[in-house]
Amino acid sequence: MTETTDLSHGATRRTRPLALKIAVGILLLQALANAAGGVLLLMVAAEDIEHGRDVPALQYVLGYASIAIGVVLLACGVLLVRGVLAARPVVVCLEVLAMVGGLVNVVLGAPQAVVGLVLAGLVLMHLYRAEVTEWFRERTEQRTGAYSG
Repeated sequence: MTETTDLSHGATRRTRPLALKIAVGILLLQALANAAGGVLLLMVAAEDIEHGRDVPALQYVLGYASIAIGVVLLACGVLLVRGVLAARPVVVCLEVLAMVGGLVNVVLGAPQAVVGLVLAGLVLMHLYRAEVTEWFRERTEQRTGAYSG
């Protein structure tokens, strides 16, 4: 891990670990996929209405929820890059839900859901690596002024 010197405090600070960069990259991919999927669901609903077909309310709920999850994942990715540890539990909750949904889909016969399972597992694995946890600890100590250098 590369170290740089923070001249304002005279302390040594580490750059972001590669594991965190990988986790955030996957989060951004998931955010884009969720938002795009939600927009697609809403576009299909609008086309169905245009042609006089009924649209189930669940389609709207899933579309808007998918967009909201995409926005939350994007915000969490930005917060993680900035060293805000509070974003990690939110990401964990969303990834665990994604894994549960993926397992249900695999059991119901959708083998492509394995991709979502793997991505969620990679995010969780990388977010809790020792070097990432240490980086967050250092960032928290720097913010609170308890950093000992």
